[in-house]
Amino acid sequence: MSRPRLVLFGDSITQFGFGELAGSGYGWISRLSSTYSRRADVLSRGFSGYNTRHALDILPSVLTDCGAGTGGGRVLFYTLWFGANDAALPGTRQHVPAEEYAANIKKMVGLIRSAHNDASTPVPPIVLITPPPVFQPKWEECCKTYGREKSDRTNEASRQYGLAMQNVGKELECETLDTWTLLGGDAPGYELYLTDGLHLSEEGNKAVYEGLMALVEDKFPNLAPMTEGEGHYGEVGVPLCEKLW
Repeated sequence: MSRPRLVLFGDSITQFGFGELAGSGYGWISRLSSTYSRRADVLSRGFSGYNTRHALDILPSVLTDCGAGTGGGRVLFYTLWFGANDAALPGTRQHVPAEEYAANIKKMVGLIRSAHNDASTPVPPIVLITPPPVFQPKWEECCKTYGREKSDRTNEASRQYGLAMQNVGKELECETLDTWTLLGGDAPGYELYLTDGLHLSEEGNKAVYEGLMALVEDKFPNLAPMTEGEGHYGEVGVPLCEKLW
């Protein structure tokens, strides 16, 4: 019997979700994989530098690669985490206007749902994740190491793209994890959640993991790890695979 899967599709914050960056510690995907160990396979499909235009181009192949709708195993839920690159300032190569960004997210949700239309299992939930805050002084230091004179991102732009993502979530009835607010927004000290001003620090990874798990446990308790009955004999949640010894 095939194990169920989680499919995590996003940009560098997903690609580096196992904690590869200096200062990122134990990544949010590492934590998620540990939580679902022996319950579900966690498939990370993160692409550093990608915006939603790039993501739309490759999503069909990602869905095929992950076996969406083929009967190769149930997908418990998807995460869709783009926007940190789309929100780059106008005139930079990664920038995508907010209206197009929202339209691209809608198209991706539609593609994922369509891939599961003919499956015998229900269409999996899609959790939308907003761009996190940006700490401009630190990110500007990072940009200078790449030969750029100043930061190509602002915290306010990240907030605005997050609001666009939340509006899409409401329109399409997708749950949304607002990481801009979760990671402090513009409150004093929010930079502690970021390692280079854009990507997650150890504290940021932990907060995102806890926020995502809280959302799943609240909105989709049947998709959270089973905790009762030794994690196998309970009635609610994803059980441990195979018999217990």
